[in-house]
Formats: sequence, C-alpha cells, structure tokens
Amino acid sequence: MATVKKQLCWEDVRDGEDIPSVTLNLTIQRMVMSAGANRDFATHHHNTDMGQADGAPDMHLSPDSCFSMWERVITDWIGPVGRIKKVNLRITTFNAAGDAVITSGNVAKKWQEEGLNLVELDMKSEHARGTSMQGTVIVALPSRSKPNLVPRWKA
Repeated sequence: MATVKKQLCWEDVRDGEDIPSVTLNLTIQRMVMSAGANRDFATHHHNTDMGQADGAPDMHLSPDSCFSMWERVITDWIGPVGRIKKVNLRITTFNAAGDAVITSGNVAKKWQEEGLNLVELDMKSEHARGTSMQGTVIVALPSRSKPNLVPRWKA
C-alpha cells in the first residue's frame, strides 16, 4: 500500500534549515539493480574487477544512480507537488559497493521569482572515505494559499 507523503509548502521552509538525511547501503544487489534500472551496463557498475580498474575500491555507481540518491532525499522532503527545477551535482569520489552513503542538505536561500516559490538547497553525500558528491539543487514549491497547484516553470 502506498503512503501519501506530506506536502511541503514554501511558507514552511526556513533559511539554514536541514532537510532529513537518508543513508543508503550500497550492497552488491543494490548496485546491480541500479545498473539495470538505469540501463547502464558498463561493467564497472556491476563488476568488482572492472570497478577497481577505474581506481575505485569496488564496483561503483553511475552518475544517474548517484543523482537518484539525491532525488530520493529531495522528493521525500518536498512532497508530491514540489518539483526539482535545477541540479548542479559534482561527483568527487566513487560511491562503491560496501559504502554506506549519507545524503543530506540544508536550505541555502528561498525566494519568489516569476510566480514561482523557489528554494536552493546545498547538498552533499558522504561515506567513510569522505564527501563523494556535493552541489546545489533548486526546487519549486506550492504556496500554502494554493497547496494543490503544481509549480510551473519555463522549459
């Protein structure tokens, strides 16, 4: 049974606030399933020897799979009507099988522009070897006065 997530509204967000972090354990099963789900069958995403040939401790996540970790954390926080508008993600080291990756973020700023309620998040992912990803994400949120209105933006 699906769980209905709470909708975050722009008025609820405070500058400097932390968003809930999520820890993902990168098991071999998760790595192989992620490679298959993204249709990225490059061997270093599901084979230890090939991942180590890249300089990683083991097989490692693809960039799409890395982004999906951020997407999970952000969409859990913004709710079903919020939208991811822009992502600036930099991978600084491998996310490899066996890693427990903690993805977290905080509100850098919020503003309104062209009818949008925008929030910029400073994001990072970390594991035992250090920070593996960092960057910013801009999301659009509904207003409390119009909570069911899907945020719009120009393509």
